[in-house]
Amino acid sequence: MHIKILGAAACAGHPGQTTCFLAGDDTLMDCGTGCCNLSERAMLAVRRVLLTHSHIDHCGFLPLLADVHASHGGPGLDVYALPETLDALRRHLFNNVMWPDYTRQPQERPWVRLIPVAVGDGVELDEGRAVALPAAHSVPGIGWLIHGAWRTLAFSGDSGLCLPFWRQLADTPSLTDVICEVTYSDERAGDAAAQGHLSPAQLLPRLAELPASVRLWISHTDPICREALWQQLQLGAPAGMLISPLKEGTLIEL
Repeated sequence: MHIKILGAAACAGHPGQTTCFLAGDDTLMDCGTGCCNLSERAMLAVRRVLLTHSHIDHCGFLPLLADVHASHGGPGLDVYALPETLDALRRHLFNNVMWPDYTRQPQERPWVRLIPVAVGDGVELDEGRAVALPAAHSVPGIGWLIHGAWRTLAFSGDSGLCLPFWRQLADTPSLTDVICEVTYSDERAGDAAAQGHLSPAQLLPRLAELPASVRLWISHTDPICREALWQQLQLGAPAGMLISPLKEGTLIEL
Protein backbone atom coordinates (compact mmCIF):
# COMPACT_ATOMS: atom_id res chain seq x y z
CA MET A 1 0.00 0.00 0.00
CA HIS A 2 1.19 3.50 -0.78
CA ILE A 3 0.50 6.75 1.04
CA LYS A 4 0.43 9.71 -1.36
CA ILE A 5 0.70 13.18 0.13
CA LEU A 6 -1.90 15.50 -1.42
CA GLY A 7 -1.46 18.32 1.06
CA ALA A 8 0.58 18.88 4.23
CA ALA A 9 0.66 22.63 4.78
CA ALA A 10 -0.52 24.52 7.86
CA CYS A 11 -2.30 27.01 5.60
CA ALA A 12 -3.15 27.05 1.91
CA GLY A 13 -0.54 28.66 -0.32
CA HIS A 14 2.42 28.52 2.12
CA PRO A 15 3.28 26.46 0.10
CA GLY A 16 0.72 24.05 -1.22
CA GLN A 17 -2.53 22.64 0.17
CA THR A 18 -3.79 21.69 3.61
CA THR A 19 -3.70 18.21 5.10
CA CYS A 20 -4.92 15.30 3.00
CA PHE A 21 -3.22 11.93 2.38
CA LEU A 22 -4.38 9.18 0.02
CA ALA A 23 -3.87 5.62 1.33
CA GLY A 24 -4.08 3.16 -1.51
CA ASP A 25 -6.66 4.34 -4.01
CA ASP A 26 -9.78 4.48 -1.85
CA THR A 27 -8.95 5.95 1.57
CA LEU A 28 -8.18 9.51 2.64
CA MET A 29 -6.58 10.57 5.90
CA ASP A 30 -8.12 13.97 6.51
CA CYS A 31 -9.78 15.96 3.76
CA GLY A 32 -8.22 19.39 3.54
CA THR A 33 -7.68 21.34 0.35
CA GLY A 34 -5.07 18.81 -0.79
CA CYS A 35 -8.00 16.69 -1.95
CA CYS A 36 -8.44 19.09 -4.88
CA ASN A 37 -5.22 17.64 -6.33
CA LEU A 38 -7.19 14.50 -7.20
CA SER A 39 -8.91 14.09 -10.54
CA GLU A 40 -12.68 13.59 -10.66
CA ARG A 41 -12.11 9.89 -11.35
CA ALA A 42 -9.78 9.57 -8.37
CA MET A 43 -12.29 11.38 -6.12
CA LEU A 44 -14.98 8.91 -7.15
CA ALA A 45 -12.63 6.04 -6.23
CA VAL A 46 -12.43 7.26 -2.61
CA ARG A 47 -14.64 5.10 -0.39
CA ARG A 48 -13.64 6.13 3.14
CA VAL A 49 -12.22 9.12 5.00
CA LEU A 50 -10.31 8.86 8.30
CA LEU A 51 -10.57 12.24 10.01
CA THR A 52 -8.35 13.41 12.84
CA HIS A 53 -10.44 16.38 14.04
CA SER A 54 -12.95 19.03 13.05
CA HIS A 55 -10.77 21.99 12.06
CA ILE A 56 -11.53 23.25 8.57
CA ASP A 57 -8.00 22.73 7.21
CA HIS A 58 -8.46 19.00 7.85
CA CYS A 59 -12.08 18.45 6.82
CA GLY A 60 -13.11 21.48 4.77
CA PHE A 61 -13.04 19.75 1.38
CA LEU A 62 -15.29 16.91 2.56
CA PRO A 63 -18.56 18.62 1.47
CA LEU A 64 -17.16 19.16 -2.03
CA LEU A 65 -15.89 15.58 -2.23
CA ALA A 66 -19.33 14.35 -1.19
CA ASP A 67 -20.86 16.52 -3.90
CA VAL A 68 -18.70 14.84 -6.54
CA HIS A 69 -20.14 11.48 -5.44
CA ALA A 70 -23.69 12.83 -5.35
CA SER A 71 -23.39 14.53 -8.76
CA HIS A 72 -21.81 11.56 -10.54
CA GLY A 73 -23.53 8.61 -8.88
CA GLY A 74 -20.51 7.57 -6.85
CA PRO A 75 -20.63 5.07 -3.98
CA GLY A 76 -20.52 7.77 -1.30
CA LEU A 77 -18.19 8.02 1.67
CA ASP A 78 -17.77 6.25 4.99
CA VAL A 79 -16.34 8.89 7.35
CA TYR A 80 -14.61 7.65 10.52
CA ALA A 81 -13.91 10.05 13.39
CA LEU A 82 -14.52 10.76 17.04
CA PRO A 83 -18.20 11.36 17.94
CA GLU A 84 -17.37 15.01 18.73
CA THR A 85 -15.91 15.48 15.24
CA LEU A 86 -18.92 13.89 13.58
CA ASP A 87 -21.24 16.11 15.61
CA ALA A 88 -19.32 19.17 14.38
CA LEU A 89 -19.74 18.00 10.77
CA ARG A 90 -23.49 17.61 11.26
CA ARG A 91 -23.96 20.99 12.94
CA HIS A 92 -21.58 23.17 10.94
CA LEU A 93 -21.04 21.65 7.48
CA PHE A 94 -23.82 19.25 6.49
CA ASN A 95 -26.65 21.35 7.91
CA ASN A 96 -28.60 22.47 4.81
CA VAL A 97 -27.26 25.99 5.39
CA MET A 98 -23.54 25.70 4.68
CA TRP A 99 -24.10 22.67 2.41
CA PRO A 100 -26.75 20.05 1.63
CA ASP A 101 -27.11 17.49 4.39
CA TYR A 102 -25.55 14.56 2.59
CA THR A 103 -25.55 12.64 5.88
CA ARG A 104 -29.32 12.19 5.32
CA GLN A 105 -29.60 12.28 1.51
CA PRO A 106 -30.72 10.01 -0.01
CA GLN A 107 -32.59 8.50 2.92
CA GLU A 108 -32.00 4.86 1.96
CA ARG A 109 -28.19 5.28 1.70
CA PRO A 110 -26.76 8.76 2.34
CA TRP A 111 -23.78 10.01 0.36
CA VAL A 112 -21.93 10.62 3.65
CA ARG A 113 -22.13 7.91 6.30
CA LEU A 114 -20.73 9.04 9.66
CA ILE A 115 -19.13 6.24 11.71
CA PRO A 116 -17.90 6.99 15.26
CA VAL A 117 -14.63 5.56 16.51
CA ALA A 118 -12.73 5.69 19.78
CA VAL A 119 -9.00 5.43 20.46
CA GLY A 120 -7.94 1.84 19.81
CA ASP A 121 -10.69 1.09 17.28
CA GLY A 122 -9.63 -0.42 13.98
CA VAL A 123 -10.86 0.19 10.43
CA GLU A 124 -10.23 -2.46 7.80
CA LEU A 125 -8.67 -1.18 4.58
CA ASP A 126 -8.39 -3.01 1.26
CA GLU A 127 -4.62 -3.35 1.72
CA GLY A 128 -4.18 -3.05 5.46
CA ARG A 129 -5.70 -1.74 8.66
CA ALA A 130 -6.04 1.64 10.37
CA VAL A 131 -6.13 2.07 14.16
CA ALA A 132 -7.17 5.27 15.95
CA LEU A 133 -4.42 6.74 18.14
CA PRO A 134 -4.67 9.26 21.01
CA ALA A 135 -3.97 12.95 20.41
CA ALA A 136 -4.05 16.17 22.45
CA HIS A 137 -5.36 19.13 20.48
CA SER A 138 -7.49 22.22 21.16
CA VAL A 139 -10.55 20.25 20.03
CA PRO A 140 -11.10 16.49 20.41
CA GLY A 141 -8.79 14.69 18.01
CA ILE A 142 -7.05 11.45 17.16
CA GLY A 143 -4.13 10.23 15.10
CA TRP A 144 -4.03 7.15 12.89
CA LEU A 145 -1.75 4.12 12.68
CA ILE A 146 -1.76 2.59 9.19
CA HIS A 147 -0.60 -1.02 8.93
CA GLY A 148 0.50 -2.14 5.47
CA ALA A 149 1.62 -5.60 4.44
CA TRP A 150 5.12 -5.17 5.89
CA ARG A 151 5.46 -1.65 7.22
CA THR A 152 3.49 0.69 9.46
CA LEU A 153 3.02 4.47 9.37
CA ALA A 154 1.82 6.67 12.23
CA PHE A 155 0.15 10.04 11.70
CA SER A 156 -0.16 12.34 14.71
CA GLY A 157 -2.86 14.58 13.27
CA ASP A 158 -2.75 17.98 14.95
CA SER A 159 -1.55 17.39 18.48
CA GLY A 160 0.52 18.84 21.27
CA LEU A 161 2.54 16.57 23.52
CA CYS A 162 0.58 13.31 23.92
CA LEU A 163 2.60 10.68 25.78
CA PRO A 164 0.15 7.80 25.09
CA PHE A 165 0.63 8.40 21.36
CA TRP A 166 4.40 8.05 21.65
CA ARG A 167 4.15 5.03 23.96
CA GLN A 168 2.03 3.22 21.39
CA LEU A 169 4.55 4.01 18.67
CA ALA A 170 7.37 2.61 20.80
CA ASP A 171 5.35 -0.62 21.13
CA THR A 172 4.84 -1.02 17.36
CA PRO A 173 7.67 -3.24 16.01
CA SER A 174 6.67 -2.77 12.35
CA LEU A 175 6.79 1.05 12.59
CA THR A 176 8.85 2.55 9.77
CA ASP A 177 7.43 6.05 9.20
CA VAL A 178 5.98 8.77 11.43
CA ILE A 179 4.19 11.84 10.09
CA CYS A 180 4.25 14.38 12.89
CA GLU A 181 2.97 17.93 12.97
CA VAL A 182 5.43 20.49 14.30
CA THR A 183 3.77 23.84 13.78
CA TYR A 184 5.96 26.33 15.65
CA SER A 185 9.63 26.84 16.46
CA ASP A 186 10.71 26.95 20.11
CA GLU A 187 10.48 30.73 20.15
CA ARG A 188 6.71 30.27 19.88
CA ALA A 189 6.39 27.35 22.27
CA GLY A 190 3.72 29.29 24.17
CA ASP A 191 1.54 29.49 21.06
CA ALA A 192 2.10 25.79 20.44
CA ALA A 193 0.98 24.88 23.95
CA ALA A 194 -2.05 27.17 23.84
CA GLN A 195 -3.24 25.85 20.47
CA GLY A 196 -2.48 22.15 20.94
CA HIS A 197 0.51 21.97 18.61
CA LEU A 198 4.13 20.81 18.92
CA SER A 199 7.42 22.66 18.95
CA PRO A 200 10.84 20.99 18.52
CA ALA A 201 11.67 21.05 22.24
CA GLN A 202 8.55 18.97 22.97
CA LEU A 203 9.13 16.53 20.12
CA LEU A 204 12.87 15.83 20.39
CA PRO A 205 12.83 13.88 23.71
CA ARG A 206 10.21 11.52 22.28
CA LEU A 207 12.35 10.60 19.26
CA ALA A 208 14.90 8.84 21.45
CA GLU A 209 12.22 6.26 22.28
CA LEU A 210 11.84 5.25 18.62
CA PRO A 211 14.12 2.96 16.59
CA ALA A 212 16.76 4.97 14.74
CA SER A 213 15.58 3.37 11.50
CA VAL A 214 12.21 5.15 11.71
CA ARG A 215 11.86 7.95 9.19
CA LEU A 216 10.26 11.11 10.55
CA TRP A 217 8.21 13.34 8.27
CA ILE A 218 7.36 16.84 9.51
CA SER A 219 4.06 18.42 8.47
CA HIS A 220 1.84 21.41 9.27
CA THR A 221 4.74 23.85 9.75
CA ASP A 222 3.99 27.55 10.13
CA PRO A 223 5.79 29.21 7.18
CA ILE A 224 7.18 32.03 9.32
CA CYS A 225 8.79 29.51 11.70
CA ARG A 226 10.07 27.06 9.09
CA GLU A 227 13.77 27.96 8.98
CA ALA A 228 14.25 28.22 12.75
CA LEU A 229 12.18 25.08 13.32
CA TRP A 230 14.32 23.01 10.98
CA GLN A 231 17.55 24.20 12.56
CA GLN A 232 16.24 23.21 16.00
CA LEU A 233 15.14 19.77 14.81
CA GLN A 234 18.41 19.03 13.03
CA LEU A 235 20.51 20.08 16.01
CA GLY A 236 18.60 17.94 18.50
CA ALA A 237 17.57 14.84 16.56
CA PRO A 238 19.06 11.43 17.42
CA ALA A 239 22.12 10.53 15.36
CA GLY A 240 21.18 8.64 12.21
CA MET A 241 17.46 9.44 12.26
CA LEU A 242 16.26 10.69 8.89
CA ILE A 243 13.97 13.71 9.22
CA SER A 244 12.32 15.20 6.14
CA PRO A 245 9.72 17.87 5.41
CA LEU A 246 6.49 16.37 4.14
CA LYS A 247 5.67 17.73 0.69
CA GLU A 248 2.89 17.33 -1.83
CA GLY A 249 3.59 14.43 -4.16
CA THR A 250 5.67 12.46 -1.64
CA LEU A 251 4.92 8.71 -1.89
CA ILE A 252 5.47 6.48 1.14
CA GLU A 253 5.32 2.75 0.51
CA LEU A 254 3.96 0.41 3.17
